[in-house]
Amino acid sequence: MIDRNACKEHLCGLLKYPTVSDIEESSMDFKAFEEMHGYMEAAYPLLHKTLKKKKIGKAGLLYCWPGGNGRGPKPLLLMAHQDVVPAGDLEKWHYPPFGGIADEKYIYGRGAIDCKGHLAAQLEGIEALIRDGFWPNYDLYLFYGYNEEIRGENVQSSAEEAARYLESQGLSFGMILDEGGGMKAAKQYGIPDGLCTVMLAEKGYADVEISCNCPGGHSSKPYKNGALKQIAEAILALEQHPWPYRITDTNKKRYERLAPYIRKVNVKLGTLLIDMEANWEKLKPFIDRDPEMAAMFHTTMVPTVVSGAKQANILPEKASVIVNCRLLEGDTLAALEAYIKSVIPKGLEVRLLNGNEASKVSLYEGSEKDLLVQVCRELYGGQIVEIPDLLLAGTDARHMYALSDRVYRFSPFFKREELPAAHSVNECLGITTLAEGAEFYYRMLKRYNRIQ
Repeated sequence: MIDRNACKEHLCGLLKYPTVSDIEESSMDFKAFEEMHGYMEAAYPLLHKTLKKKKIGKAGLLYCWPGGNGRGPKPLLLMAHQDVVPAGDLEKWHYPPFGGIADEKYIYGRGAIDCKGHLAAQLEGIEALIRDGFWPNYDLYLFYGYNEEIRGENVQSSAEEAARYLESQGLSFGMILDEGGGMKAAKQYGIPDGLCTVMLAEKGYADVEISCNCPGGHSSKPYKNGALKQIAEAILALEQHPWPYRITDTNKKRYERLAPYIRKVNVKLGTLLIDMEANWEKLKPFIDRDPEMAAMFHTTMVPTVVSGAKQANILPEKASVIVNCRLLEGDTLAALEAYIKSVIPKGLEVRLLNGNEASKVSLYEGSEKDLLVQVCRELYGGQIVEIPDLLLAGTDARHMYALSDRVYRFSPFFKREELPAAHSVNECLGITTLAEGAEFYYRMLKRYNRIQ
């Protein structure tokens, strides 16, 4: 059984360690990670006596609970990450971001949602299983990386390193679960028990720099067509020529399953979604008006960082903009560069700073997915509607596709009310929500024993 109070105390404990990742690894406080590892050993003694542990890179943790005898299900891998983003403006926090403080309903701190809550729920579920005498007839693996929150040309992903190690051991998994997806409120669609979203893939990522070189000079003698003006024209060109919308297998299945429910609140849109291909031209204006829906149907390109002169009285010799892009399945980094070059003014330099292709798309139908949905229905209500989905952001799961054809982003948490989001000030997780997540893992891991 899950101990609700232990869930609260242990997540509070994990949140006290400022395990902030940094694009410059030398700037990271690895002592905070080491101290948190010591706390984990004390908080989850049965798990650490039972599972084997291997260090990956400087702070990654790979656990194995060897239970398989060759006749049970394929191994299962659960994932989360230890690192968090910086706290931001400390004055805006109601409680210290690394204080590990809880009130009657919520646990506050940087990483409560992203992603120490997931880590704690998994460990709580496994500790309870061992305490209750359970032993799997499959091999269970856990991986907790330490630099999921950062990307860069010189960043060596700990998840990628773990994937290489697991592959070198000849392992393949029946299912891999990482953060993302899971339960979502959907009363706006007339679904009282919520949506159960199984994210099969994630969009690719790219930072593209567009730059312009000019003579520069003194601002008292401006000339026409300066560097910043040309960059402004490039930004405007991207705004006026967005990547075309496209139907994929994932977004088609998602919206066609949702169509009968959307129809209850928006008859016209819901009717069009029932047959997206036949109604494609009529659907596009609806997609245009909804940024989240639009992101499901095309590669997005948005300028985020503009650079020019170092001070106000200088005409810049170089101006640039970084365009952050998220690639839809089927689009490539090479195609992205070519498209940007085709729509912006000639003579500007386009350079890919860093990026990765869109992930593969996992299989959806099957007993593994059915198990996730079944446990959610037990916990959250029998009228849950399940849908395949796409993650618009990124996770460590993208490195794991060589190990399984079912790499899912699936969170067991059902956040039924609006709370501060991940990465925001006053990040928090409900105590009941955390305990429900631990109960999800407890039941799911037990049932995986019988999966076919």
